[in-house]
Formats: sequence, structure tokens, C-alpha cells
Amino acid sequence: MPEEKETTTTPAIRLPRGWRSRLARALYGGHGRPVAVALLAGIVALHAIFGGEVSHPLGNLVFDSYQRLFPRRVDQFPVVIVEIDDNSISALGRWPWPRTRLARLTEATHRLGALSIGYDIILPEPDQLSPEVVLAHRRGVSTAIQQELAQLPSNDAILMQTLRRTPSVVARAALIDSESTPDVKPAQTAVNIVGTSPLGHLTTYADHLANIAGLEKAAFGCGYLNDTRDRDGVVRSMPLLINVNGQLAPTLALELLRTALGANWYSVHADSNGVNFIQLGNSRIPVNQDGRIRIHFSPAYTDRRVSALAVLNGTLPANAFANQVAIIGATGVGTIDVVATPVAARMDGVEIQAQVVENILSNARLIRPEIAPAVEFTIFILTAGFFILFLPRVHPGYGILAYLLTAALLAGCSLLAFWANRQLFDPTFPITGSALVVVMLMTAGFAASKRRRRELNAALEAERLERVRISGELQAAREIQMGMLPDPSAVVGLPPHIDLYAMLEPATEVGGDLYDAFMIDERHFFFVVGDVAGKGVAASLFMALSKTLCKSAALRTGVSLAALINTANEEISRDNPGMLFVTAIAGIVDVMTGKTQLCRAGHEAPILARPDAPVHFMEIEAGPPLCVLEDFRYPALTVTLLPGDMLLLISDGVTEAQNQDEALYGRDRILDYLAERNLAASTAEELCRGLYAEVKQFSGQADQSDDITIMAIRLK
Repeated sequence: MPEEKETTTTPAIRLPRGWRSRLARALYGGHGRPVAVALLAGIVALHAIFGGEVSHPLGNLVFDSYQRLFPRRVDQFPVVIVEIDDNSISALGRWPWPRTRLARLTEATHRLGALSIGYDIILPEPDQLSPEVVLAHRRGVSTAIQQELAQLPSNDAILMQTLRRTPSVVARAALIDSESTPDVKPAQTAVNIVGTSPLGHLTTYADHLANIAGLEKAAFGCGYLNDTRDRDGVVRSMPLLINVNGQLAPTLALELLRTALGANWYSVHADSNGVNFIQLGNSRIPVNQDGRIRIHFSPAYTDRRVSALAVLNGTLPANAFANQVAIIGATGVGTIDVVATPVAARMDGVEIQAQVVENILSNARLIRPEIAPAVEFTIFILTAGFFILFLPRVHPGYGILAYLLTAALLAGCSLLAFWANRQLFDPTFPITGSALVVVMLMTAGFAASKRRRRELNAALEAERLERVRISGELQAAREIQMGMLPDPSAVVGLPPHIDLYAMLEPATEVGGDLYDAFMIDERHFFFVVGDVAGKGVAASLFMALSKTLCKSAALRTGVSLAALINTANEEISRDNPGMLFVTAIAGIVDVMTGKTQLCRAGHEAPILARPDAPVHFMEIEAGPPLCVLEDFRYPALTVTLLPGDMLLLISDGVTEAQNQDEALYGRDRILDYLAERNLAASTAEELCRGLYAEVKQFSGQADQSDDITIMAIRLK
């Protein structure tokens, strides 16, 4: 059993009263400078202990965004990728291919003019497709056939002969976890070290995975495929030199260039700080002190790639690869190795090898100047000191603006250095460090107004509660208002051959539109659609009054529509202290004969749709809105509705609906909508809802400016 430990409780730390008051004055006295200076000193100490690595991950994100904004432009492709892609595998057989086919591919690539040919493939075992291997364990094969096959060269021997005749480089993979064998030193390319040995500064590996010995001896060079991924798994830099079991070893890109130049060795110039540059013949390759270069990536252009099938079939023009370095790699599904890069979440390993060579040939690598950390640290000290002196003297808004301008200036200068000279200056350390100082100063400045903010918050909370109360009352009013409207499907006594539907959508919680429909007697059906001038609570109250008085007048007056409207006009005008008015279109239908009376009081004309006639707005003489002229006598028009006819009544919320460009929906769009419908097969509800959907689609994101009411009456 583990030993039990005594648990103790640490008492709360309490400062003496005098120190507490001094700390409060420092934090909340309007200055906060002592705390900000202490914070600055802490950041300086952390930077001195950990160096630039404190902000390195954030800086990498910034530099990655630069590469996505300004990827490397490639006008000519000095590297060609001969890819064993899906088409090649589908046409020639699954991977791995026999070495004889790789030999043919290498020879064909060389004939097309490639200066050097590299393999992004490791072949550590003999070819299992060689004739002697295929038939080794097969019974029933005659001795003569076995002897004949034994005299044939193996697939590996054929590939070795090809490698000897072509400027070829085979690949290796360095291993970290393998146990080191100091007495066994793999053969490496000859190197001339000028100055101090850089082995201690390079990425170190214990052993490697190599090809079969004959292939490595036949090739002109052996280069390593290893990448150097950052902690987040993104490849941003690639080594040209590594340390393999205590030996200096070149990577594939460096060996490809050496072979292309025809050099038998390369030189490494180094000092106690690490590598300075690599020399191939008369050419110098600048590198970082750890033997890496930071790659300026371009997109994975398809012009950089050629299918192995096209090379083997001989469909490419002569000298298609002239003055180019070729890399043969497998990119088919299931054969590809992919990694993340700043410009792509998934990029082929062979693509990265090609871009390393291109960066070297075009001198396009990204540069992190040696003075960059010192410059970034100095800028941080200057900006933080400026804010400590400046912010307590000005309004907080000016302080925030000054910080934002400073951050934008630093980010802009960093981006300009990348765009103009490919130099990496990290703006995140001065920006984030200054942000901490600014936050401390702003916190101290705002602390003095905490009590005032609490008071304002209390007032705002009371106002919010009041708005909630009003909103609840308006919602209740909306429910009451909508409850006053009749259900079109539940009109008492409505004959089954009358198809009725109506809908109303207020522009606000409550509105001024109205509709009503009921049977005056067993034979006469009354309907009305109205629109009170205005919106909101006042309009909704007047709407309720108008609807009630109109229904009362209809039930008292009888079936004379003109008398009914005149009576309603007089009664509504009498109870109108607010001088409101209401437009209306009303009608009475004789459900036995279809004879219909229509009366229009300043409202939109009804639309008549007949199966064998154009849809049109009816010509009805219009009187003024109700409550405008109390003694006006409204005329009524009589028409006869035939089976299949439909009346559509709308409020001006339909015709005057606006879109974001302030264009009106208008009458023509209503007629177009009805003309496109199969009226004989559509119910009144389908027509109303369809028109409403058309209006809302036309309005788009624009706010509804007026109540929308639609009623359809159809004789089946």
C-alpha cells in the first residue's frame, strides 16, 4: 500500500492593511504603472530564459498565413515528378512494380533529357517478381526450364545495369529509434569539410533503412528522404545534411543536384555555430546552421507532374525533360505518403522533395535573419515602454486605437519583409507582449469606473425587464387579435361548394389588417378584407372595433351590401376619436346562384380568375376609405361567379412589399403568379399560401413593411 501523506490546508494569504491600500492604489488609482512595469520585467525575464521559442508556435501560424497569401510563383519547372499514379497502376499492374519496369522507366526518363533521376522509393529487399524467385517453390517445373531461368539476369540486376548507365540517385530513410552500431559505418557520398565539423548541430539519427547493396553501388548517389516536422506536424523546413551514426550524410535533394552537376563530392563550410553554406562546384547553397532550409512553398502544380504511363508509352516529345531534374515517386491511392505544409493540409512527399530542389535552384528559400530575435525583442521593449508612459494620460479609446495601429504597423512591416525579401520577422512577440501590458493598463484605468458601470447595469437590467414585460403584453395582444379572426375552415353553415381560405401576417406583434367571413343567412355568405391606416397597438384596437361593427351591421342590415357598408361607415366614424380610417373590400355571395355584390372603400380591387379567361383586377368604382366621409353612399357592383371562378382579395401589404433594392412587388407579379398556376387543380389555401411564399421570396432579407392579408373564395 502506498504511504499515506498528511493533508494540510494552506491558510489564505492576507496582506497588512497598509499594503492592501497601496496595492489597490497601484491597480485602481488610474495609473497601474508599477504593475505594468513588473509585468514587462517578467516578460523580459521569460524571454531571456526561453528565448524566441516562447512565441515560436504563434509565429509559425503567422508565417504560414504569409505563404498562403503569397505562395512561391513558378514560371518554369526545373524539376519534373514522374509519378506512378492511379492511371499507371491501373494500366500496368498493381504496385510494387517489377524492377525491370522501373529500369525501363528510368531509361525512358533519361532519354527525355533529365539531368539526374532520383527515386522517392526505397527498395530494401530483392525483387520478388524475378523469374528465379517466382518459380523457386513451384513444383512440377522441369529442370531444363529452371536451368534456363537461372541463366537469365534477375530483375534487380537489370535495374542495376540501368542505374550504372544513368545519372541516378536512390533513396534512404534515416531511423531514430534504431540502435546505433558504431562499428558499422554506411557508405556515404564523399564530403570536404571546410572549418569545424557541423555534426553536433545537425539532426541526428542512429541508423538507416537502405536499398539492397547492389542498387546502392550501381547508383551515382544515395540521398535521405527524411523531413523535419515541427511539433504541430507541419513540414516547414527540410534538411540538406543530417548526422547518421556519426557520419555526415546528404539528403535526396542535395544528391540530385550534385549528380546533375556531375560533381563527385560536395563541400560543407562550417564553424563553431554550425553550417554556413554547402558548395557544389562553383555554386554555393546557403543553409541554416542546423543544415536545413526553410521552404517557400508553391501550390502543387499539375504542370510539375508527368504520368509514368506517358513516359513508358513514349507519348512525350523528344527532350521533354531537357535541363530538368526528375524524381520518380508513387502517388497512387494506397502508395502515397502525405504530410501537412503551410499551403496545403496534405502534400505528397515527392512533391516536397521537388520543391526543395526548386527552392535551391531559384534561391527562393525563406530567410530567418540572425538579428531577427534581437529586433523583435527591441521593438517589444520600445512599444511596451511607450504604452506605459502614454496610455494613463489619454482616453481609453485613444489608447486602444494606438495599440491597434501599432499592431497593424508591425504586422504590415513583417508582411512587407516577407513579400519583398522572403525574410521572416515574427510580429507576434511584440504584439502579444504589448497586448498584456496594454490590458493591465486598461484594467487599471477602467477599475475606477466600476461603480458607475454597476449602476448603469442595474438601470439596463430594469429597462430589459420592462421590455420583456411589454413584449409579453404585445405577444398576448397578438394572440387575442389573431384569435378574433375566423378560422376559414370552420365557418358555420358554409356550403361545401364554396372553397374559402384567408391568412393574415402582421408586420409587427400586432397589426391593423382585418378579415371576416360568415353566413348572414342560409343562402348569403359575407366576406370582408380591410386595412386600418397605420400599424401597432392603435391600429390593432381600431381593427378590432371596425371588424366588430362591420359584422354587427351585416347581421342587422341584411343582404344589401351598399346599405351594409353605409351603416358600417356611419357607426365606425361615430366611435373614432383618433380620426383613423380603414380601407375595405367587401362582398355578399348568393351561394345558390353565384350572384355576388362587391363594394370597394379605398381598397385594392379584387382579382377575378376564370378558367377560360385572363386573370385580371376587377374594375369596381371605389369610394373613399371608411371614416373619411361619414355620409358618403357607397355603390355596389353585382357580378355572377361561375363554377371554377375564384376571387382573390389582398391588402396593400402584398402589392407594396419591397425587396432590398426597394423595388415593389406590384400587381403584375400577382397576375403572373396566378397565370402560371393550374387554378382548376389548386385549392384556395394553396393559392393563398403560394402567393404569400412568392412575396416573402421576393422580399428576401428586407423587413416586412406592412401587414399582409390574403383571402381566396372559389366556387368548386
